Amino acid sequence: MATRSETRHQSLDDLDHLAAKCPRCSLCKFPPLVAVRSHARSSICPSYDEYKYHSHSGSGRVIIANALHDGRIDVTEGTRDVIFQCTMCGGCDMSCKFSTDIEISEIMFALRAESHERCGPLPAHAQVLDNLRGHGHPFDATGGSKDDWLAEITGVRTGLSKRVLLVGSSYALLPDRRRTLLNLVRLLQVAGVEFTVLGADEPDTGTMALHIGDRDLFDTLARDFVGIFNTAGVEEIVCADPEDFATLRAHFGKVGDLHATVRHAVEVLDEAVAAGSLTLRHRVSHRATYHDPCSLGRRSEEYQAWDGETKKIMGQLIVTDPPRPVNRGTHGVYEPPRRLLQAVPGLELVEMPRRREYAYCCGGSGGVPQAYPEFASHTAHERLDEAGDVGAEIVVSACPGCERNLDGATDGRGVEVLGIYDVLAEAAFGNRG
Repeated sequence: MATRSETRHQSLDDLDHLAAKCPRCSLCKFPPLVAVRSHARSSICPSYDEYKYHSHSGSGRVIIANALHDGRIDVTEGTRDVIFQCTMCGGCDMSCKFSTDIEISEIMFALRAESHERCGPLPAHAQVLDNLRGHGHPFDATGGSKDDWLAEITGVRTGLSKRVLLVGSSYALLPDRRRTLLNLVRLLQVAGVEFTVLGADEPDTGTMALHIGDRDLFDTLARDFVGIFNTAGVEEIVCADPEDFATLRAHFGKVGDLHATVRHAVEVLDEAVAAGSLTLRHRVSHRATYHDPCSLGRRSEEYQAWDGETKKIMGQLIVTDPPRPVNRGTHGVYEPPRRLLQAVPGLELVEMPRRREYAYCCGGSGGVPQAYPEFASHTAHERLDEAGDVGAEIVVSACPGCERNLDGATDGRGVEVLGIYDVLAEAAFGNRG
């Protein structure tokens, strides 16, 4: 793996002083009490909800990290299941940080990297890594090319420019997400936003490699990406997929210096509606709730490099000098999608109890759908049950992974899952495309 001088990824050794601070209080399993609105929806950790063991909580994985670091255990098949039976949603991290500075998410990234280095990937994850190396994306080659969607729309310029729309592998290659992508492009065009796309040449951000624990592959993909965009002088990257958005903002800074500003498409569309360049005139008469994607919310805060000293004072207190910055999820993208939905004529927006930085995960991230599909499905059912509690007819999100995982769990329950670009297209054009 890369040396510390080449990368800012943290190892279990780097994070040992934070892992040792875990008091085993179990607050990582629940939102802070001030954010709890009902007993039925008082949990934050899908993994603990699914498996019912402390080992499957944030604290449980911190204990595993401590034991591995100290040489008290090794990575067995069972240990590896516990490590990867997690959506990496960051809910535990946010709940813990309500009152501490323990970096549970960073510890779990380091734990996955340690597992990968010792034992390699799970079989389902090995195929994803092979696809990334062989095809430049995490999907099988049968999915076609990243530029296939361009045949279904006109007026889209390709190549590098000052502003690039990063479509992302999911939108470009998953057929059931194609309509949503085309609606986004139509909305940007009508709003007068100038952009180009890279089509078949669009590089993958390596999100799946990072989540699986293959830091070498992630670093390679990240450095290639940074080289392409920096050399071309790209000034702004607009991400369609929040997984790319979160990876570029929260993790690329550990590998290289990406010069471009990184924004999500909902931010651009929100500005267009506010400026009057995108008009939402058609009624969409539904009761809707918005599902915050973890990668657009709490996991998207920008990486803050820190160089300082960790020391013990008064014989027991661990402090950092200068103080280490701590991301607490409050600066995720929460308002733009809500403002967009509130601007849709006829749409009644209702909120689920768990929202914003304490939103419950859909179950569609962290490599869980590939390796533990039943767990992913059960988590989606829980989230849709919550949407049913508030009487939602449609569940709107801004993430292809969330939309796909939630849509697969609707089971005729009378609720429809839509991408926010589909709702906005209906409001702007009178149809969803």
